[in-house]
Amino acid sequence: MRVVCIHPARDPVLCASGPVSIGSAPDDAVVLTGAGVGPHHLVLDADARGLVLAVRPGCQRVYVNARAVREKALLRYGDTVTLGANKFLVTADANPSEAAVANVRGAPVGQVALRVMSGTASGQALEVVPELRLGAGTRHFADLAYACKVAQVDGSLVFESDSAAPRINGWRCSRARLSPDDQIVLGEHRLVVEAPGLQYAAHLESLPPPEPSVTVAEPDQSPHTEIWWLIVAAAVLAALIALFLYFRW
Repeated sequence: MRVVCIHPARDPVLCASGPVSIGSAPDDAVVLTGAGVGPHHLVLDADARGLVLAVRPGCQRVYVNARAVREKALLRYGDTVTLGANKFLVTADANPSEAAVANVRGAPVGQVALRVMSGTASGQALEVVPELRLGAGTRHFADLAYACKVAQVDGSLVFESDSAAPRINGWRCSRARLSPDDQIVLGEHRLVVEAPGLQYAAHLESLPPPEPSVTVAEPDQSPHTEIWWLIVAAAVLAALIALFLYFRW
């Protein structure tokens, strides 16, 4: 993950997967100053649940996307955290615009929707069938000064905009390939990608290759086996002939 300080602005801090201590102490990974900022004020860490923000007991609450957090919260890449007068973004390590957009026809993406996470439309799902247009001149988020779209393209989900203002997982970009749970920020609007088909395909790709099957040897059907039956049959026949000759004489 990366921590990008917006106010006051500074160079991004690359933090791997954590844990990342943030506060006013000199040994904090990200040092912040100002009223209400305590030593080791909060910790960011990635575990099986996702990206977790934990506020140290006794410290002032923080705000995630303008919502108060007193103890813990699950974050998404692209969320904004406010601590005192400081504001920073938590972003993914890699810029999604640098991911190659597939040109080879693949399997259908399946059902795709963008879940609105903020504003009066929070909770609403906007379907991508096969594309969804947003921003200026459209039904959704017409207050934006730019237009963008999300479309299913040859087995991939592609975001395109005529502006570099949108953020995906905290990165500004005008074109990117999307994945399930990616967060798109358009001005004050936040949307999360819901794509069960893509998620299942990614799960299949992550599975280890199947182990080679073990073939059980079949019983030997060679001529050697048939010879033993002939020998046994001949022995029985010889015994019967001997008995017949014995009783006759």
